[in-house]
Amino acid sequence: MPVDMTRSPREFEMNRREDLLRELFFDRYPAAMAGVAHHRPEEPIRSRLVSLPVPPPEGFTAADLPRLIEVVDGSFELEDGQVVMMAPADPWHDEVRDVLKAALRRNAPRDVVVLSEKSVDLGASAPEPDVLVVFRASFGPHTSVYRPADVHLAIEIVSPSTKTKDRKLRPVQYAEAGIENFWRVENENDEMAVYTFELLPEGGAYAPSGVFRKHLRIDRPFAMDVELPEITW
Repeated sequence: MPVDMTRSPREFEMNRREDLLRELFFDRYPAAMAGVAHHRPEEPIRSRLVSLPVPPPEGFTAADLPRLIEVVDGSFELEDGQVVMMAPADPWHDEVRDVLKAALRRNAPRDVVVLSEKSVDLGASAPEPDVLVVFRASFGPHTSVYRPADVHLAIEIVSPSTKTKDRKLRPVQYAEAGIENFWRVENENDEMAVYTFELLPEGGAYAPSGVFRKHLRIDRPFAMDVELPEITW
């Protein structure tokens, strides 16, 4: 066998050992080695560059959102003065959002408006609930940010990439801001489970008020009696 003079003796010896191990393993486990031989490397993770604005020393606030929307290429939220990019939602999440929006609009009283993709002004933070119910007196066709006092109900739909945020961070932020009602929607075998919460009388935290599967029947924040369909394709 000709010797490859471009490799060092150490490299040659290591490669020789690998060849011997491969031969021994193939003799004992040919099926496994056949699978390895036909295994294709995974596709490289694709990426794109996103230019994020540098916050001022005191950080951005919700008042900066109109200007930030013009320069940030993608969906984002404001957290403690920093621009945080949002992961794309999965199809189940989007279907649930649309189902809930339609159900709420059919049942909502005249004095509220049901929205999505709108932010809540918490000063240095501006979260974007998946569904938002605001008082009609505060609604504007070009308004994209609402004060907590204008919000009647905030809903978060839990995705694999938002579990910690939706279950722990958002309820604390919304309760401390004084938003009266909060719902968290979980995926349980492609069926919706709606966990409802109401602000405690003393404020600052939520108390659980119900868990609804297959059927949502509530009196607050307004009366609803709707079926919760399974989200499948």
